Amino acid sequence: MQLRLAALAAASLVTVVTGSAVLAGAAVAQASVGVGIQAGPVSLGSGAHPGGRYALPAVYVVNTGTQTESLSVRVERLSAGQGRPVPAGWVHAGGPVRLSHSQSARIPLELVVPATARAGRYLSDVVVHGSAAVTDGSANLGVAAATKLQFTVVPGVVSGSWFSMPGWVVAGIGVVLAIGALAVVARRAGLRITIDRDPDRAQPAGRWRR
Repeated sequence: MQLRLAALAAASLVTVVTGSAVLAGAAVAQASVGVGIQAGPVSLGSGAHPGGRYALPAVYVVNTGTQTESLSVRVERLSAGQGRPVPAGWVHAGGPVRLSHSQSARIPLELVVPATARAGRYLSDVVVHGSAAVTDGSANLGVAAATKLQFTVVPGVVSGSWFSMPGWVVAGIGVVLAIGALAVVARRAGLRITIDRDPDRAQPAGRWRR
């Protein structure tokens, strides 16, 4: 799998090379810091509908430095091209992953499209950030790498919208249907419930009669 490797300093991408971080041609540390991300874009195979939730392909990340890193991803617009920027709140990423040298992981992503989303093509980037940094005087060198995020929002009803209802709504509907079914069965069996309000009687206040 091809990777994109980069270090981020003052919003500019620089390269992590041969075991040491380099900024403006000067080595700032013997230990390296670096992260990598898959070169292929993160894409949704089909169109996304307003109000829908979709599992995006998990993004592949790797720690290319010598220091242990806590890697996290977020959505930012870095790439040039046609398409609306993807609001960061639309994409939910799995929590940070802690990786030692050369370890890799796949971080799950979920796309949640608001019901008010406009139809059209969307383009942004999935950016992986590392926790480690190298300081050289007043300059701080952090690490990050990015790959494209692209999908299209199409008008229409979300397929399978019944099953996307909140769990408590589905459970409530099930309870109502169950009560209705029991009432029908009791009526057909000739059963009825009476309530005796006389507290002096020894027999139970409620009983079934046939």
